[in-house]
Amino acid sequence: MTEPHSSDEPLAIIEEEARAMAQCFGVAAPDEAAASLMDRILLRLGGEHIYFPKRRTRARQQDREALLKRFDGRNLFELAREFGMTPRHLRRILSEGRER
Repeated sequence: MTEPHSSDEPLAIIEEEARAMAQCFGVAAPDEAAASLMDRILLRLGGEHIYFPKRRTRARQQDREALLKRFDGRNLFELAREFGMTPRHLRRILSEGRER
């Protein structure tokens, strides 16, 4: 069984991912690179509250941006089918996109 999560778990996850990324790119000293990145993050963002949206939320936002870029006024049904939504839902997304 794993230990209870500590309050700095997100930082540990970020450091672990930084180390893994450094290794993927062949950095000679991945531990030092990860530690340096953590120092920079803490220096710039220390004390801040940061919200990371769930992947699903981010993917939905990217889909909306793609829809807005690709809509040409005549392809509503094609895009609705491609993105797995109803034409009505797509119209709502398009109208919300124009308001922003």
